Amino acid sequence: MTSRPRATCHHGPDAAAEHDRAADERPPKAKPTQLDSLQTTASDSVRLAPKGKPQLFFTIAADSSVEASEGSPTAGALPVPPRPSLSIPPEAFQQRHPVPGGSGVKVDPSLTKSGHQDIAAPAASLPGGRAADVYPWTGTHPEDVLSETVVKGGISNKPQIINETNTARPSLWANLKNKSGTSTLSTLFIAVLEKRQACSRLTAPNTFKPPPRLTLRDSTRETWLHDLANPAVGLRRLSRTIPHGITGKVLLEQCLNKSIPIPRALWLAKCVGVNEMRAHKRKGQAGTITWIRGWTSSVEQFLDGVIAGIGLEDWKGRITYALQLAAHLFKEHLVEEDHFMDWILNSLESSTLERLFLWLLITCIPDYWANLVSSRRRGTRLAQSLLTHAEKIYTLGAEVRTTSVASLLESVITRVAISKSACLLIPNNWARCKEVLNVIDQRRTDTKLSLVIADLDDRNRSVMHSLSSCFPTSKRSLRKLYRLLDSLEYQASLFVDNLAFDCMDLFPDKNRLVSAVLKWSSSLYRQGLHRVYLVTRLLRKWNEVGVDVCEGIMSYLPELASDRSKVPDPVFRIIAELVRSKTFLPGKYLQWLIATGSMGPAQQLNAITTWQLRLLTEIPLTGLSTQVLNLRRTMLRSTSYPVAMEEELIFETKETILRQLTDCSRLESGFDCRTTLDTNRLSRTICLELAMWLRRQVASAVEPVDCGSSKDYDINITSPICTVSPAYFEVVRSYLENFNDLPILADVVGIVATSYDHHVLSASIDTLCYHFKAFKAIGAFDTLFERVVTRYTAIRALHLPERDLLLSLGPLFQLDHVDSQLMQMLEYDLGRYEQRNSHVVCSPASDTMAESNVRSGPEEEIERILSSGNNMDWQTMNRVLVKIVSYIEERSCQGIRPTGNLTAWLRRLQIFEERTFRTVLTSWLHSALASHEQRALFVALPPLIVSGCLTMPHFLETILDHVRRLQRDRPVDSFRIAVRGLDNVLPHDDLISLQRYQAYQFRMRQVLFCRKQDSALLELIKEAFQLSTGIPEDQTEDVSFNLLLDDRVLSVIRHFAIVDLQSVSFLLEIPGRTSNDALRARVTSVLDRIMDPRSVMNLSKMPCDQQATAIFRMADQLSLPFCQLKLRDLFSAIPSAENPFESFPAAFIKLLSRSLELDHGYLLDLLSGSDAALKILIRERAEEEIVSLSAFLCDPSLADKGANHLDEPPCIPRLLDVICATTIEGAGDVQVSLLTTLVERFRGIADALHQLHARAVGPGGVTMVDDKELTVKLCTWLHILLRLVVYRAPALVSKANHQHQAALMWNLRNLFTHPHLRSFPSTTQYIFDVAALLSDHVSEEVRKSLLRLACTRCSKDSRSTFIFGTDSQHDGWLGLIRSANQTMASPPQSQTPTTAQAQAPMAHFGAGATSSQRPSSQQQAQAPPGRGFAYPQHQQSHKILSQQLQRQGSNGQNSQSLQMQQMQQMQVMAQQRQVGGQPHRTASNQSQPMMTAKSSTRRQERADVKAVPYSLNRWEILPDSGGNAGGNETAISLNLFSARRA
Repeated sequence: MTSRPRATCHHGPDAAAEHDRAADERPPKAKPTQLDSLQTTASDSVRLAPKGKPQLFFTIAADSSVEASEGSPTAGALPVPPRPSLSIPPEAFQQRHPVPGGSGVKVDPSLTKSGHQDIAAPAASLPGGRAADVYPWTGTHPEDVLSETVVKGGISNKPQIINETNTARPSLWANLKNKSGTSTLSTLFIAVLEKRQACSRLTAPNTFKPPPRLTLRDSTRETWLHDLANPAVGLRRLSRTIPHGITGKVLLEQCLNKSIPIPRALWLAKCVGVNEMRAHKRKGQAGTITWIRGWTSSVEQFLDGVIAGIGLEDWKGRITYALQLAAHLFKEHLVEEDHFMDWILNSLESSTLERLFLWLLITCIPDYWANLVSSRRRGTRLAQSLLTHAEKIYTLGAEVRTTSVASLLESVITRVAISKSACLLIPNNWARCKEVLNVIDQRRTDTKLSLVIADLDDRNRSVMHSLSSCFPTSKRSLRKLYRLLDSLEYQASLFVDNLAFDCMDLFPDKNRLVSAVLKWSSSLYRQGLHRVYLVTRLLRKWNEVGVDVCEGIMSYLPELASDRSKVPDPVFRIIAELVRSKTFLPGKYLQWLIATGSMGPAQQLNAITTWQLRLLTEIPLTGLSTQVLNLRRTMLRSTSYPVAMEEELIFETKETILRQLTDCSRLESGFDCRTTLDTNRLSRTICLELAMWLRRQVASAVEPVDCGSSKDYDINITSPICTVSPAYFEVVRSYLENFNDLPILADVVGIVATSYDHHVLSASIDTLCYHFKAFKAIGAFDTLFERVVTRYTAIRALHLPERDLLLSLGPLFQLDHVDSQLMQMLEYDLGRYEQRNSHVVCSPASDTMAESNVRSGPEEEIERILSSGNNMDWQTMNRVLVKIVSYIEERSCQGIRPTGNLTAWLRRLQIFEERTFRTVLTSWLHSALASHEQRALFVALPPLIVSGCLTMPHFLETILDHVRRLQRDRPVDSFRIAVRGLDNVLPHDDLISLQRYQAYQFRMRQVLFCRKQDSALLELIKEAFQLSTGIPEDQTEDVSFNLLLDDRVLSVIRHFAIVDLQSVSFLLEIPGRTSNDALRARVTSVLDRIMDPRSVMNLSKMPCDQQATAIFRMADQLSLPFCQLKLRDLFSAIPSAENPFESFPAAFIKLLSRSLELDHGYLLDLLSGSDAALKILIRERAEEEIVSLSAFLCDPSLADKGANHLDEPPCIPRLLDVICATTIEGAGDVQVSLLTTLVERFRGIADALHQLHARAVGPGGVTMVDDKELTVKLCTWLHILLRLVVYRAPALVSKANHQHQAALMWNLRNLFTHPHLRSFPSTTQYIFDVAALLSDHVSEEVRKSLLRLACTRCSKDSRSTFIFGTDSQHDGWLGLIRSANQTMASPPQSQTPTTAQAQAPMAHFGAGATSSQRPSSQQQAQAPPGRGFAYPQHQQSHKILSQQLQRQGSNGQNSQSLQMQQMQQMQVMAQQRQVGGQPHRTASNQSQPMMTAKSSTRRQERADVKAVPYSLNRWEILPDSGGNAGGNETAISLNLFSARRA
């Protein structure tokens, strides 16, 4: 029964009485105005106005426009009554209707008083200002016509129904009380639901149109924007016209400035974006993509501009609004996510400390954070950026560490480490990141974070390509120790105590530690006396902390005698220094000699077997007890050592030295201070005793002298001062250097540094610079430096220091990196000295030279020219320089040393005009080099260097420039110049052109220059070797090649080989070396001299195979760089062939195989530094071996074999180590066959795991047979293959094609997600880590293909998502259910994608991907998805009833007979179903095939139905887009989804 949409109401006497009664009970209200035009009947003078629906359900809003005042002239002329309850006559409240029997209630007199009339509450109003009444009063409605029937009986809108019963029970009960009643009721309900679904389905086509845009005036546009900011203005009205020109950054700024609410700002952005994209779509899809990217850039620029305004007015509110708007745009997917996330990461990386807090907050926004850490590509970058900022903060100081920025940064890093630890899987930078994480762990003391850091350390090390991981702990410790000792920075502060403890941490066995440092000090492949004193200090420190140093030394001495690569002299010197400090006890050693029976008759101390007794002749005697001295004499009497004449020899030597010291004190400073004794015939014991005596002689020359006073400086002038002469000190220094007793020399330098003689002080400074590293190792340099600076300050307080002293201080200050104040003081004094020596006269020097006709010697002539003018032109300066050089050359040819004024002449000549002098000097150098004036250059260079007029780098730069200019046209001259230049630069003793003290200064500068790592000396040696290839054979006799094989050149090459092996690899890279026999022999001779300095092995006389064998046998940690060079030289000497292994000597290959079997200690080190071609050959051989050993993994019956067939061969670990050592980083020599083989091995393991899993888990998930041992063996082989992948990455992936990349990554994904490996978490984690590491080098196309393929799998794995990334389609839950044949056709709309893209990766992977489709995955793929399905259409017994209901639904009226017929039909169908079930129970066997067929048919139907993803255009989802309330205003066809009206 239908009814009108109107509330049923009756008006009559009863109703009026009830109304009056209710009015009496109301509270008093203000009385409304009287209505004069109200028409009433005779019986009823006043009628109450209708009230409509109760006011409980509506909002009462008075409308003042319809109210009429009591005295209004238009009140009586209204043609219609006023609106209900707005104006009520006061008589309605004053007149009381009689109530039978009385009401029993007294009337309040206040109600009847005038002025206190009650006013009825205003009627409820609907939106739009309409009154709350079902039918507004128009005068034509039946209710509004007052008739007698309406007045008496009221009005009712209920239709008249004939034969209506009170209940439907009689009609339905007869059908429901049967057995099929529930089925009938169910059928009825289903039919009703289907009818409702069919009637409410939306089938209308979409009528979506974007709001149009129109160009408006500025004022109109501002008004529109203000209306948009007002929530009271509806979007439907604003959508009629959108101002044109508001887009991009301007749109966002308008939203910010107008404070437009976020939802409305999003609406505006969508409206503008839809219009812009539709305009760009006419240009093609690229135009749309370009616009979205430009819009994203506008959002980024908008945020940058707002962030840049920090500190301005209301900046907090502006930033808050901007961040909220950007977050909503990102959440609504209205920006390009990849571009926006990359911008956030770039901004975070480049953020300053002031802006870091804000960018950390932006990063922590939930939507941004989830996107950043959900994939490895962004998560790893985020983690590295955060750790970099933390590292910078920790280096700024304690104040910055306690700021809120540091606290927030640590919290974010902790959050990343704990929640997404895979983001910190960065093996290349793990060492640096681990330090930062450890600092955070110490500051926060979080137990969970500590566990995470430990786990990350293990994971990073497992995927790290590091050669050190292939060595045992003992060898790694030895490598670290020698690297620590070789890389000490002597120019910085040397803290031996810290170094001693660092070394002790590397070796638990302290005897091995003592033996290791003694090997380093005595090795032939290390240079310098500083090793002796550094090891001495280390041993003293270890002895103080309880290490038995004596036992360690005595255990190493037998090994020293048999090792030909060690020299015993440094060890004996170390023991002598330990005896001086009473660290090593000679008495205990003598007891050990007696106990071991090392004494014998007439033993020669020079023999190798008599090292035990030779040590007795190497220790000092001072400080030993009488018993020890007597026992020593007794033991040495049986040897060839003249112990009886030892005291007499010491006395005679002292007398000789004392006479020389006395003579040099009486004579002038030009006295020859060379030693007159043959120190080679003196034993080490005698030399040590003489050194102690010399120190006492120098100390006796110290006496207090009054040198004056100073008003400017508070200096104790009367302190003890050394009064020795310069010659005296030079003699003592010469003897001590010959004795190699540098600790005593340091004491002597400390004594003479108190002298006020500038020559003595300058000599002591030169000594300090010459033995810089040794004095640093001894620990005396800092004290001596302070003493020298103190004396320099004292002299400076008295008078201006001499130039010699100032020039000596320059190199000293550069060595120790003194503060800028001392350097400024030195430069100031040099400037004062030059000003003092400049003479002011009238005539130039050239005029004086012309006027001088008096014959005089060269010395007087040079002196007169330099003293006669204040300026000098270029020609005059050149003539004077040539005259000085000629004088030096003439004196050197006569064997006479020049006077001491030579360096002063050069300095005075430079003072005239420094720039002109530099030009003249450079011109003279080029002239001397071009004319081959080697003698002039040889004698002139030392004075020029010592005087400071020329520097070693400038001279070497001139040599290189001249060599390169001549090497193309005149190679012989170029080679000759290079060789002679080397001869001048390298240290030598033949310096006849200088005084003795000046020669020492020049040699000191040569030594310092050769030690510099950035010097061009190695470049000159390289040029000399390369130029030697172009020398014709008939001219080789005229050119000296001996210098290239000189010990000085070899010493430089050996020094640089220890520091950086690649810096001397030019010897093996000289063009034409393999074709030029003479050059190859020369290079081979150099390498043989470096490998065998004492010519013990005679490598030059051995064939290649024996040389390789000797190299492998002698290789250790100290000789490793030189063995690598020699091995590369051997390999390059072999002629190339088609198969390099056939051309390589068979003995070497056998030796390599034997070394693998015997686990040679330094094989991996040799291979890691060998030639690149040799590395490739050895690595390929090892890879082939592993591939052949793992071929059984591809066997289909692998799961059926026993576990003993999967045992790991013992050579596998060594082969992997060889591959690790021979893998060249950055090389792209990856063979496709290796990658294909690895994919096949992984697939074979996956097949075996599938079989084992199917065997272990039966139907219903019941555990059956579990072969855990076989699974463990498979995991072992899986680790082997993964290690091979790690060693060959990233070249294994980055250089492969897309098909192989996808196949490898997909098979790894199938392995770490395999259900059978769930009980092996370490294995699955290692597979995941390797896959994550490889994903960094996978192309973007392969990643997207793998992502689409992973999305087709119903099971979502977070690890796969982390590696492959997230799907850009954010509406993946939405889809269309279509048949398989329909999906092959084009979709009905352009927005519906097809499944062809999801199937594309399968074609690229080949068999590697298709093999992953297992029964379990097939069952999951057949399961229907949870969303996107239409409501199920039942087409069984209720189909006929549904059709009838559909036909009847169009009539609008139903009769009772039709209802009875329908009920009867439902009852009959229910009975038929009930009866039809009995044969099924009685004859189940016959119906079983039919049921099977039906179930298979249903499964086939479900298999044919597929879910097609449907992507929504987020820009077109707009609220209040149009005025069609009943149609489809969306931008999609809702008919595709069977959408229904809610």
